[in-house]
Amino acid sequence: MKFKWKKRKRLFILSLDGVPRSFLRDGISDGRFPHIDRLGEMVEIKSVFPPVSSVAWATFATGVNPANHGIFGFIDRDPATMSQRIPTSRDLVSPTIWRMLNDAGRRTIVMNVPLTYPPAEANGVMISGFLCTKLEQGVKPPSLLPHLQQLDYRIDPDPALAAADKAGYLNEIVATLRSRRRALFSLIEKQWDLFMCHVMMTDRINHFFWADGQQQDSAFHEGFRRFYDEVDALVGDVDTALSPNTELLVLSDHGFCRLDQEVDLNAALAESGFLRFKDNGAGLSGLDPSSRAYSLLPGRIYVNLAGREQSGTVPEAQYDRLREELAGFLADLNDAQGNPIISKTIRREQAYAGRLIDRAPDLLVLPHNGYDLKARPSPGPLFTPAEHRTGMHTYDDAFAVLRGRRLRSGGGILDATPVLFELLGLPIPSHFEGHSLLSEGGGR
Repeated sequence: MKFKWKKRKRLFILSLDGVPRSFLRDGISDGRFPHIDRLGEMVEIKSVFPPVSSVAWATFATGVNPANHGIFGFIDRDPATMSQRIPTSRDLVSPTIWRMLNDAGRRTIVMNVPLTYPPAEANGVMISGFLCTKLEQGVKPPSLLPHLQQLDYRIDPDPALAAADKAGYLNEIVATLRSRRRALFSLIEKQWDLFMCHVMMTDRINHFFWADGQQQDSAFHEGFRRFYDEVDALVGDVDTALSPNTELLVLSDHGFCRLDQEVDLNAALAESGFLRFKDNGAGLSGLDPSSRAYSLLPGRIYVNLAGREQSGTVPEAQYDRLREELAGFLADLNDAQGNPIISKTIRREQAYAGRLIDRAPDLLVLPHNGYDLKARPSPGPLFTPAEHRTGMHTYDDAFAVLRGRRLRSGGGILDATPVLFELLGLPIPSHFEGHSLLSEGGGR
């Protein structure tokens, strides 16, 4: 794809994974986050189904929905073998914005964005995100590796540390943010047209320290606040470093809320007779053929459809009726106090449209705030108290703010992608599916 433009423009994107708009607005009301506040009005944007980082940023990076880019969750399954795997950048079947820009002769720097491992060859720089476990495997061009190693560049803190040493994990989160900052400012003077730096540590701290941030008597309350003060300072320093003619977009991909209980949907399906395991069965290959449905996290339900699943037994003629039965069952699923767990159940054709819709979950389930939907691959309890994790993703309450310009409210992360091309003075690719967040007449 080739583009023509009259005047080259530049855009910097700072993506803050899982930061809620309400959290920032409350902080601004209390006199915090002055640098974020200075950028302009934040608008709320919606995430995707399911609201997980890999799916959301794949959607942003391609400008199309999961049924066209191919990423439906952090874990996916092969229905023919019932094996599971973690999708990578190789599973994206739609071109990314950086590839399209590179093809147009634009230079890009892409740092730590999910679904960039393994890294692609780039007209510029690409540093992989959290699926990369070894930095030397995630840097293009490889000649940049010694520089990043000298900066003690860190891809992602190890979540396993959160259970063993919570204080040590918080220190790792802060150290990783600071390493991202060092790398960002060491590269910002290079030639580029699009620079996207992703901060995954906001998602990490929200998962494990969200309750601490709300409880002033917590031993980690001040550490949580100081971390977010550093995030705000990073926004301010990027703002200052960029020329007034360079656009600055800051956004997140989903919201966050307090987590109270984990709910295993496979346990719920098993208790109701929808799902059965073979004797000593574990994993999807351990499902009994009499099973009618099973789940993958978070909140993805698949019908055990004949001709599609390895041991599928549900006839096509019963498919829609079974989905109605499952939706009704989920609507009536309550906790021990009688509180409803599920807020919404959506058929796949309501959430997605595209050539890969046959690979999509048959139903997508969103919980009420406080419940995190799990899908354990063997019999287990329905409810598990949240121990180490105290925060969970939400579909709503993500945000976007564009320095000195107005954005329209009511959109989603899919609608943020066309904004990039508008700001860079390029025509919006015809296959993009979103409606731009850039307001008509949304000048400086």
